[in-house]
Amino acid sequence: MVERNPGLLGGNKLKLGLFGANCSGGLAFTKLPERWNGSWEGNERLAMLADQVGFECMVPIARWSGFGGASNVNSKSWETLTWATGLLAKTSRITVFGTVHVPMVHPVFAAKQMVTADHIGHGRFGLNIVCGWNKSEFDMFGVEALAHDLRYKYGEDWFNVVKSLWAAKEPQDYTSEFFDLKKLTGEPAPYGGVAPITMSAGASETGRDFAIRNVDLHFDYCRTPEESRGRIAETKALAQAAGRNINVWIPASVVCRGTRELAQQYAMHCVENADWEALDEQYRLYTGAFGSKTRSSAETEYVRHQQQVRAVLGYGGSYSLCGSPDDVAEQLAQLSNAGFDGVAISFVNYLEEMPFFVQEVLPRLARKGLRAQ
Repeated sequence: MVERNPGLLGGNKLKLGLFGANCSGGLAFTKLPERWNGSWEGNERLAMLADQVGFECMVPIARWSGFGGASNVNSKSWETLTWATGLLAKTSRITVFGTVHVPMVHPVFAAKQMVTADHIGHGRFGLNIVCGWNKSEFDMFGVEALAHDLRYKYGEDWFNVVKSLWAAKEPQDYTSEFFDLKKLTGEPAPYGGVAPITMSAGASETGRDFAIRNVDLHFDYCRTPEESRGRIAETKALAQAAGRNINVWIPASVVCRGTRELAQQYAMHCVENADWEALDEQYRLYTGAFGSKTRSSAETEYVRHQQQVRAVLGYGGSYSLCGSPDDVAEQLAQLSNAGFDGVAISFVNYLEEMPFFVQEVLPRLARKGLRAQ
């Protein structure tokens, strides 16, 4: 029997995943012609490479529309549960997550579809729970966007329905604030009778509290590794006090080249060719969802705060790793030392850039004791 989610909760001290490859452009708001096109063939090849070299997981972005501009970032995307199912059939050890916008997908349907993927992958499916923020996508489904904290309350109720289906031996009713469901049945159970591993992201206290109560992996933000140390420790301590263990991950864009200068030059080349119009739209939707004041120009704000690379390559502000293989390995070690258990990586072009990362950075991480040879 294949081990469920091999290495994702144990194994290497620093886990590695790939983030956002199911969407055109990935996490990069750049107009450069070599940007990731997100083709199915490319995703297959990438998953098999990641599986071969020992990456622990792949995590998709659930997107239903692009962000406009010249690049229309994420306009082409694969639905994540079927995407995960296809990649699980092509791999043997890597965990592949499906990312579910819970307001848009009924939990009875989702529970059945995820169990199907889980059996196809022999227990290597994972669920990334997203409570939603993009009003334009809510509008596509004709779904009301609840207030921020209420979205997480709905998400927890949704997940409770799914868990009830996965554990049910006999038909049962489920009645709550958001659902009134009769005679729920959900056979077969997840692979091996064990529920899939789960993750969620949320920088707000409500989002973090949701993760602490419900999931195995929490995606969090990072300004600097040292500033994150206390928050990570607190997250893990709060989970332990609730009788749970939780891993903390971070998404990060990577630009790695033979020298620091070459990497910095390419990162700035991406900024010089940034799709600010698309980034403005992403930022408008995001800040609107969380009640922040709208910024009149993403470009002006990011330049003023010297966050161009993080903005352009990291979906508006994810952490960025940039430099030579020695630099990137050391930056990953700093994240690990701060307490992060894993890093979900994005590249401008995953297939073109990942082989160099594998060849040069992975051995350096092994020498640092962060990953097996």
